[in-house]
Amino acid sequence: MNRARKNSIVFTTNRFVLSVLLGWLGCASTAFGATQLDSVTIGFSSFSGFYGPLWLAVEDGVGKKYGLDLRAVYAGRVRPQQLLASGETPFVIASGSGAVTSHVLGVKDQVIVALLSSKLGGGIFSKNEIKRPEDLKGKLVATGRPGALNDILVRYVMTRKWGLSPDRDVRLMPIGEPPLMLQALERGVVDATSLSVPASFVAKSKGFFELVDYDALGLSYPQHAVTTLRPTIAKNPEMVERVLKTLIESVAIFKSNKQKSFAVWRKYMRGASEEFLEETYQHTIAAMESVPTPSVKVIASALDMISAHYPQAKQTDPNLIVDASFVRRLDQSGFISALYNK
Repeated sequence: MNRARKNSIVFTTNRFVLSVLLGWLGCASTAFGATQLDSVTIGFSSFSGFYGPLWLAVEDGVGKKYGLDLRAVYAGRVRPQQLLASGETPFVIASGSGAVTSHVLGVKDQVIVALLSSKLGGGIFSKNEIKRPEDLKGKLVATGRPGALNDILVRYVMTRKWGLSPDRDVRLMPIGEPPLMLQALERGVVDATSLSVPASFVAKSKGFFELVDYDALGLSYPQHAVTTLRPTIAKNPEMVERVLKTLIESVAIFKSNKQKSFAVWRKYMRGASEEFLEETYQHTIAAMESVPTPSVKVIASALDMISAHYPQAKQTDPNLIVDASFVRRLDQSGFISALYNK
C-alpha cells in the first residue's frame, strides 16, 4: 500500500474518532448541564395579563441562568393554595386570599414572599338600566369562586360601601373566570358582575355601566402574590431566592419588551382581544411592581376586607403572613436595579 493511501486511511480514521469523541463530549455536556437544572413548577390561578412574566419565564427559559427548569400549571377549578398543600407545586402565583384566609383560620404555613401587584383594576359592571347600587336589590350578580378575590370584592363593596347585604338584598352567583362572568352579563343571565382587566375594558367598549371602579375606591389587595410554605423556606431558602430572581427578571423583560409580552399573552390568554392588548399592557406594566416587596399594609387591608365574613381576621397579625427578606435582600444587593440599567 503506498504512502499516500496509508496517510488517507489514517486521516479518515482519526477524523472519525475525533467526531465520535466530540459527539460524546457534546452529549455528556448536555446531559451534565441538564442535571444542573432543578425542576420547579409554579401554579397560577387565572389567564389574566398579570401572569405574563411567569409565562414569559417559562417560554424564554429565564430560569436556566439560575439553575431552574421552570414550569407553570393552571390551577383550574382547584384553589391555587390546594396545589401548595398537596405538594404538587412549591410555589403559586395568585391573589393572596388563600394565604390570608388560611392564617385567619389558624393554618399558618403559607407565606407570601413577593407581591407583584396590589392594584385591583376593574370594577362592578351592570346592565344599563342599573345605574345606582340600590338598583341591585333583588338582582343577580356574578362573582368568582366562593372565597376568591372577585367574591371577596363584591361582598366588601356591597357591605362596606353600599350598605347592601349579600345573599339577602342581592343574590350572588359564583361563576369563575372573568371571561365567563362577562358572557353571563352579555347573555342576560346575570344583572351585574365583577370584572378584572382586560374583561373590564371589553365591558366598557360594549356599553355596560360601570357601577364602581375598584381603584377609584382606593382599595389595595395582595392581587398577584408569590406564595410558598414555611417548610420550603426553611429547607431550601436558596431555591426560593432563585425562583424570585427568575420572576423579577421576567417582570423586567415583560416591561421592556412589548413584543415578547404580547407573544406570551396570545399563547396563554383565552379569547384575548387584539383590540385591547395595548390598553391592557399599559395598565399591567403600570400596576406591576419592579421591586415586589410584600407589604404588611396591603395584607392588613386584605384582612379588613374579609373581616365581615371572618370576624377573627381583626385579630390576625399581618406580619406573620409575609416574608419580605428575600426581595429586600435582592433589592439591597443591586440585583433589581441592574435589570433596569442594562
